[in-house]
Amino acid sequence: MFVKSFTGADVMPEPPQNESKFSGLRSAGMLLAIPTLLIVAPLLGGGLGWLLDRRLKSSPWFLILGLILGFFAAGRETFLIYRRYMAEEERAKRR
Repeated sequence: MFVKSFTGADVMPEPPQNESKFSGLRSAGMLLAIPTLLIVAPLLGGGLGWLLDRRLKSSPWFLILGLILGFFAAGRETFLIYRRYMAEEERAKRR
């Protein structure tokens, strides 16, 4: 009882319920993942395709297929991240 009245712990204001303390940081983190995806996914797909081409001696075919799949995967993930970001923004507007 004495500690509460001395420190003012019983009169501290409540944090706002409508917005999280880290919502801006979360949004920035989601959106900053997009450039990384656009670089890493095609490189990974191309690298795996190149390794398969070396192993199977089928020159550029798996490299091309890996690059195409890498770009497709990066585009898909970018779309999903953007859709998730827009859904969170809509939810924040409704509050």
